[in-house]
Amino acid sequence: MKKSKTFIYIDGFNLYYRLKNTPYKWLNLQKLSEAYLNPKEHDIIEIKYFTARVKRKSDNNSNIIKQNIYLRAIRTISNLEIIFGQFKKRQIAGLRCHYENGRYTEGTELVTISKWEEKESDVNVATHITADASQYDCAVLISNDTDLKTPLRYAKENFKKTVGIISPRRNIHIELMNVSHFQKRISNKILEKCQFPERMADTKGEFFCPPEWKEIKE
Repeated sequence: MKKSKTFIYIDGFNLYYRLKNTPYKWLNLQKLSEAYLNPKEHDIIEIKYFTARVKRKSDNNSNIIKQNIYLRAIRTISNLEIIFGQFKKRQIAGLRCHYENGRYTEGTELVTISKWEEKESDVNVATHITADASQYDCAVLISNDTDLKTPLRYAKENFKKTVGIISPRRNIHIELMNVSHFQKRISNKILEKCQFPERMADTKGEFFCPPEWKEIKE
């Protein structure tokens, strides 16, 4: 049987929020993809990872350092490409809440806060799924974001491609199920098996998994 030329599209932040409170953030994306796709049926041609560079939190830049270490790790995957969006600051208005006796109550004072939001990745994923259609037989999305249902439907119905979902969440949204041929759910058991070695090396030298990434946070 001829193998499908398969492209993997990874919604980096959607996947990260699945990993955030687990010890599995040092994740080898190639191994993860291979764990859910039968090698007799799929030839993984390219893995595209969509993310944005995180912003400094007050006087602490540890989140930037950890992201850069992880980007070094996934760049050791020969068929992986990183596509960056960006974070943008947005002003949000709302009523200040008060905390008393273990409960939050809504006040009457209107306040404005700044919030960082990741932008462009959805558009980037959609663009690449569509633009790459002549190069793949099968497109697999690692995400549970329903904003991406339209490019998947287009690939399935207009380009007659096979479409798959590997969901970071246990409950796959029905809208994604409706536009895909197959769906799989990421389990902790597979995540555990798909970790990078704690010590790695690239052309710049050795680097290590951030120690706190091996901790479970509640």
